[in-house]
Amino acid sequence: MNLNLITFASSLASRESIFTDHHTLLDAIGEKYDVRYIFPEELGNTIPEGATMVLVGSGGVEEMVKANIDRLPPYVVLIADGLKNSLAASLEILSWMRMNGRYGRVLHGPTSFIMQGIDDYAAAHSAITRLNGKRVGVIGKPSGWLIASNVDYAAMRERWGVEMVDIPLDEVVKGYEAVTADEVQNITDEFINKAIGVKEPSRDEVVKAMRLYRSVKGIVERYRLDAFTLNCFDLIPTTRTTGCVALALLNQQGIPAGCEGDEQTLLTMLAVQAATGEMTFMANPSKILDNAAHEMVFAHCTIAPAMTDRYIVRDHYESLSGVAVEGIFNPMDMTVIKCGGRGMERYFISKAQLLECTTNPNMCRTQLHLRLDQPLDYFLERSIGNHHVIIRGDHADRLTAILRMLGANVTT
Repeated sequence: MNLNLITFASSLASRESIFTDHHTLLDAIGEKYDVRYIFPEELGNTIPEGATMVLVGSGGVEEMVKANIDRLPPYVVLIADGLKNSLAASLEILSWMRMNGRYGRVLHGPTSFIMQGIDDYAAAHSAITRLNGKRVGVIGKPSGWLIASNVDYAAMRERWGVEMVDIPLDEVVKGYEAVTADEVQNITDEFINKAIGVKEPSRDEVVKAMRLYRSVKGIVERYRLDAFTLNCFDLIPTTRTTGCVALALLNQQGIPAGCEGDEQTLLTMLAVQAATGEMTFMANPSKILDNAAHEMVFAHCTIAPAMTDRYIVRDHYESLSGVAVEGIFNPMDMTVIKCGGRGMERYFISKAQLLECTTNPNMCRTQLHLRLDQPLDYFLERSIGNHHVIIRGDHADRLTAILRMLGANVTT
């Protein structure tokens, strides 16, 4: 990968001495990246293209960085190996930036730690590039109970580079009515045969769910959507089925698909996919089991079958109708994440361990009993809405990097 290092050093230091004094770190960076060193006098009026960070080569550069702040990236990553007073200077710069509404962080520690940070922020830059130009559909109005889950469309266009597209729900109904049972026989068979069991729904119910899937997929293709959220509850009276399978299968195909018209959670899912390439599970925080041990259950009725270790075909919990997916996992590491606010300005991330999948009859069908690293006071005092996003594996550092670079701050 290419990497721009905007390099600041005291006028008392020669350029040659920068590479000599910091050779351990710079050699490690050069082994992995095609580095372009840019010195302050070489900066133009626009930010260089590509992943760009600041190398603090010595102390005494604070005023120099301050004078060039508008030519640095919006989120400033300051790399300091600690030699030549570079750490002290970086801390002063970081403090000044925060006082003046600019955000960033210092990468400092063993070379391996700094390299991991560089990798995370370079990957985050690539992910943000992939977000630019994405079309995000809002099919139907958000559900009435989601009173804190919408976003400012203009802010999303400016900060994330995504276009929010409103689509009437009746287009889904018209498409559903046009799809025949014969057209979905094969995918119905495949969905049933790959499950380890079918509990409540009849085959006819699965056929209806697949007809709805075909309708929603047609809208995704017609509007050229890269992600969408669907007001699935308002479809139940008119289609007599649920959207759980449609969302599950489209998530499996790499189209982040969210429930209930929740715009903030959908955008979180999209950011996670851009940063990691992984599928996500949108879920309700359903029950705290042990506050001191940070254990709680997350649950929802739709999940991509390919994300699970195995799955059971169920009915939808709230309506006791249609078709839902009960995903089953073996114990593993996971990550819980949510970015929200009208401008997607706040975020929460926690590493987690999946302890078991529960089967409480009074919760949605896929139920994950997790032990989070972060205290659960967040959920009870400053939660960012209802739904949260869960991903297989530990991706906390990489996801933190992309959300910081998108302008979000950890919720406090």
